[in-house]
Amino acid sequence: MDEQISQKDLFTVPGAEPSLLRAGPVSCLLLHGFTSNPEEMQFLAADLHGRGYTVLNVRLAGHGTTPRDLRRTHWSDWLLSVEDGLDLLGGLSRQTVLIGQSMGGMVALTAAAQFPVAGVVALSTPYFGFPPVQVLLARLIGALGMTAHKQVKEHPELGQRREADYPAYTRYPARIIVELARLQKAMHLSLPKVQAPALLVQSHQDMGGMDDLERIYALLGSAAKEKIWLDGFDHSIVRDEKRQVVFDAIGEFLKKIEVKK
Repeated sequence: MDEQISQKDLFTVPGAEPSLLRAGPVSCLLLHGFTSNPEEMQFLAADLHGRGYTVLNVRLAGHGTTPRDLRRTHWSDWLLSVEDGLDLLGGLSRQTVLIGQSMGGMVALTAAAQFPVAGVVALSTPYFGFPPVQVLLARLIGALGMTAHKQVKEHPELGQRREADYPAYTRYPARIIVELARLQKAMHLSLPKVQAPALLVQSHQDMGGMDDLERIYALLGSAAKEKIWLDGFDHSIVRDEKRQVVFDAIGEFLKKIEVKK
């Protein structure tokens, strides 16, 4: 049975608004992680804009509003969010690089096989899919309209937002696991088709760690591809207190792409 819609469900999560920072002719399209929103990428957006790049920080479909919206979201909707962003940037810049965190990295790599982009950066991106039993269970639970709860409470002032310093939902509908599994399958099939230069960044302490990054790196069709390992970083490396190391690495990668163009 559906949950009752409260007044706060009618609004976006505080800080979830997408943003456009205009600068030079090279643009970056930023893609946040699962259940998060554009605020996750705000520090990276500011850094890239400071380096002279036009930056569009998008809100992926079903995110930044209420977890209920994920019940109607399909993995292909996230690709449509990318396509919309690329259309906008096409009128403002001459080339665009996709940069995604976690699930955003999955979307970025999948989209890079379909759209003409200048490069792709995948940060803390998982490769391995969900066990079939877990996907089946999510499908059954989702059919009943049930919600999977995270081990956090709603923020006392910010509602659906998990924490003051991390902008993600407190919970999500179980059926979205099915869509995540479909996205991962699409990414697996897309990796050999990616031709744009690619940068992969991950911490040794992250969820899948070495297996995830190395599997993605091996399957990438890009002739120019790089991988960077980090130590002691959180999963959301774009918000980690040591994040400047990541930002500088992305900046160097973008310089190389510009030289080649």
